[in-house]
Amino acid sequence: MWILLALIWLASLVVAWRCPGAQWRKVMPTVLLVGIVSAVAVMVMGPALTSSSFGELNYWVDWAFLGGSALGFGVLLAVMVWPALAWFSRRA
Repeated sequence: MWILLALIWLASLVVAWRCPGAQWRKVMPTVLLVGIVSAVAVMVMGPALTSSSFGELNYWVDWAFLGGSALGFGVLLAVMVWPALAWFSRRA
């Protein structure tokens, strides 16, 4: 599964990189917005997805793990979406 996702991301990166009209910097605000929204969504829905609740997050380590997981997912999604958005921006 992870190898397939990595290969799809690598293929989209190569396609966007070889495209002369790809706007990498132009789509950066959109990429950051996607990353922030997904990180906030994981931060809010994370405990529910793991059959837990915010009431069970008693220690700072629990909050640090939840925040780190949310941040990691947001960065991952932003990095995965960036080549596709850069490639699609050439048509706009």
